[in-house]
Amino acid sequence: MKNIDLSFAQSPSCGNPYIGDGLSRQALLRMLARAKELSVDIHAFEVFKDNELRVRVSLPPYDCTDKRLYYSLSKSFTATAIGLACDEGLLTTDTLLVDLFPDRLPETVSENLKKVRVSHVLSMNSGVGKETTRECFNAEDIAAAFLSADFVYEPGTHFLYDTGATAMLAAIVRKVTGISALDYLDQKLFRYMDITDVYWDRTADGTIQGGTGFHASCDDAAKLGLLYLNRGMWNGKRLLSEKWIDEASSVHSDNSPHEWPDWQSGYCYQFWHCSRGGYRGDGAFGQYSFILPDRGIVAAALCEAENLQNAVDLVHEMALELFEEESGGDVGEAAASFYAPEKTTVPAFAVPRIFKAEENRLGITYLKLSREDDKFVFTVSDGLSLTSVRCGNGEWISNPTSMEYLFAPAMKAQTSERTAGLAASFTFSNGKITAQLRCRYSPHHYTVTFLLHGKTLSVSISGLTAGRLPQKELVFEEI
Repeated sequence: MKNIDLSFAQSPSCGNPYIGDGLSRQALLRMLARAKELSVDIHAFEVFKDNELRVRVSLPPYDCTDKRLYYSLSKSFTATAIGLACDEGLLTTDTLLVDLFPDRLPETVSENLKKVRVSHVLSMNSGVGKETTRECFNAEDIAAAFLSADFVYEPGTHFLYDTGATAMLAAIVRKVTGISALDYLDQKLFRYMDITDVYWDRTADGTIQGGTGFHASCDDAAKLGLLYLNRGMWNGKRLLSEKWIDEASSVHSDNSPHEWPDWQSGYCYQFWHCSRGGYRGDGAFGQYSFILPDRGIVAAALCEAENLQNAVDLVHEMALELFEEESGGDVGEAAASFYAPEKTTVPAFAVPRIFKAEENRLGITYLKLSREDDKFVFTVSDGLSLTSVRCGNGEWISNPTSMEYLFAPAMKAQTSERTAGLAASFTFSNGKITAQLRCRYSPHHYTVTFLLHGKTLSVSISGLTAGRLPQKELVFEEI
């Protein structure tokens, strides 16, 4: 087996794309052009062919090394931890949940619950009648919460996508190994694969979320794909069994019907079967690790998209077309210009302007607007901390904060310093300042608009996930 080319680990990526010889640069240019047409924000992507890195591109201000929220791509890592435990003989996919957690069972154990096996939880086919995510994440004991759900279907007969089920898988790993799934993955995989500085959001009982909340990079997503492409081998060392690879990548659930082809082609063990062949780890808004065994291809990508079929189409088709013919084109320029901010006039703030907030659910007390040379700076206070964001003029400036820390104070305790990375730029016209904020720790970006009416300042926040904030519009009076 050809060793995996990890030369990307030492090479910069942000603004410095790597594209191997003999490839179709036109395929890459088509993908970027179509991404704009279809409103798909592509942040970083890379493609391996026969274990060799062929493409690695990030679009500034993003980087292939950014550690960022994976959403449901996390599920594929949690499933892999189950596979490792199976390989060690700590359980099997046929193990019954009632045997794993005899002390966590409800008073009345239904006939359906008695039949639920680990394989059913892996394939989203446990028989629960509704999602258990909220109950599992908020419970003092994930296993007890999941087992208390209403198992209305015969296990194996009804597909229901349930992030709570993957939290249960994380609880299973902790039960059979005595350590968290993250530590277990690090012991068995990550230390050999050079996956470092990753972290996982937790549930109320201290378990990793499992089905979401893993923060890792585009490089790390590619490494997971390479491990599966190589049937559990990593540079000559067996890390996962072929038995697990075969089982995890096989279709176990009928997930039709669905409006999107790639969400009705079959569900594996925390992987999705692809409509054009192969399978993928897949996260909300667009984090991907495509494994295409018949072509020897792994493609990883980080995006933000509302229509996920569009994002899957762009990445999957690019990975296939890339090797069809050799062609030219300046991909570097296209990548550099994709999010390039424009030069603008600068607000004429001789001194900082300070505005007191009306009472609001965000807990913001006042906001300060100022400038530094040709940069726009806004500072948010909640009475306990002052957080400033510097916005570049015709450039992106990285700030050591998060959008959640700024505008969702209740989340401050959950926001680690490791999530630092809010790239910002601005434009100014007719009394309106528009700040573009791009999160390098998650898929998301936001537009914050500051509109001045004399001494009144109105602030509005928009973006695909702005609705998660307690309040999207604020009014301030100058003091």
